[in-house]
Amino acid sequence: MRILQGIKIVDVTAYAFVPSAGGVLAHWGADVIKVESPNAPDPMRFISSPTFRHYSRGKRSIAVNLASEEGRELVYQMAADADVFLTSYLAPTRRKLGIDVEDIRKVNPGIVYARGSGHGPKGPDADRPGYDALSWWYRGSLGQTAMDMTGVEWPPTMVGHGDGMSGLVLAGGICAALLHRELSGESVVVDSSLMGTAIWFNGLAIMGAQFTHGRRTPAPAKRPPPPEGVDPSMISALRSIYQTKDYRFLNLLFLTDDDRDFVDLCERIDRPELASDSRFAGTKQRMAHSEELLAIMEEVFASRTLAEWKDVLATARGAWAPIQTPQEIPDDPQTIANGYMGHVDYPDGGLDVPAPAIQFDEEAGAPPPAPEFAQHTDEILAELGCDADRIRSLREAGTVA
Repeated sequence: MRILQGIKIVDVTAYAFVPSAGGVLAHWGADVIKVESPNAPDPMRFISSPTFRHYSRGKRSIAVNLASEEGRELVYQMAADADVFLTSYLAPTRRKLGIDVEDIRKVNPGIVYARGSGHGPKGPDADRPGYDALSWWYRGSLGQTAMDMTGVEWPPTMVGHGDGMSGLVLAGGICAALLHRELSGESVVVDSSLMGTAIWFNGLAIMGAQFTHGRRTPAPAKRPPPPEGVDPSMISALRSIYQTKDYRFLNLLFLTDDDRDFVDLCERIDRPELASDSRFAGTKQRMAHSEELLAIMEEVFASRTLAEWKDVLATARGAWAPIQTPQEIPDDPQTIANGYMGHVDYPDGGLDVPAPAIQFDEEAGAPPPAPEFAQHTDEILAELGCDADRIRSLREAGTVA
């Protein structure tokens, strides 16, 4: 059923989360034009071909150099009669390429502009990279919840689930924005994030944590061996989980293994000599000596608490995340800045609850309370034309409560 036939979407995205939203919309019948660079296609084509084919289903593809003036003009032409502009690029890159909200709305004031990110459009980490494992599973607390439920002492490797679920949520938010434009004539900016959707999906654990006094006491855990058949030398020290001094965990996920990211990390962990060590001075060398580097990193990260590492790595170049507990989510700066949770008052006390993982014009909206049983019976019956006598009669007969 092609229920979005006639809707045109310009898809300037990469990797998995936001492309999956475009794939859902294309599956529903929208004309989704995927824009990639001639010299740098979507990395997911090479990282995981099945993932690319899953999340970019039904799209049309064009290779355009957005860094050139002529290329930008072609994208502006595509956007001029489009209904949605969808992007996964963070604000600095959008501004550099000339595809931010203001740029696109110059050529199409009525377009719905949709963005997906790791951590949301506001807050100290708005412009930091985010991936499924980092932002959804680990910072969003789902990984720790899985550990607590199963009794596993070392965080399991989590990949892929959050991208697809978050993309489906973002696709729904885009459809809501299109309906709003149809009904009101107003176009909005739509935002969603991996962290925000993780908080929504893990809402019951996060809400339940407000009635407990912390998680079980952590204990030292032993790193599990590589899966059977995997060469230990292929395990990257820059894409790994580390235990801290207080037996918590953090995840480094330097997907590109950029030398600059490694140099920056070495300086932050007070081991600058590692960057010039001949064993680790380049990507190939680090992979060849991955077990040695992993052992060094394990010792380094075990020397400080997770709270200390959060401060040390706060502005690091490379992608990383703390593996957070549900108890920590309400006080996370990104949660607060983006309104991922809100306080609701009930007769028996207040409760912090997650907001839906979509923001319209950067507002998530205050979560409303759930109704008391039959709280609005009289109100709804009155809307149906029932007067007081009719309502009383229905109630006496047991038809309504």
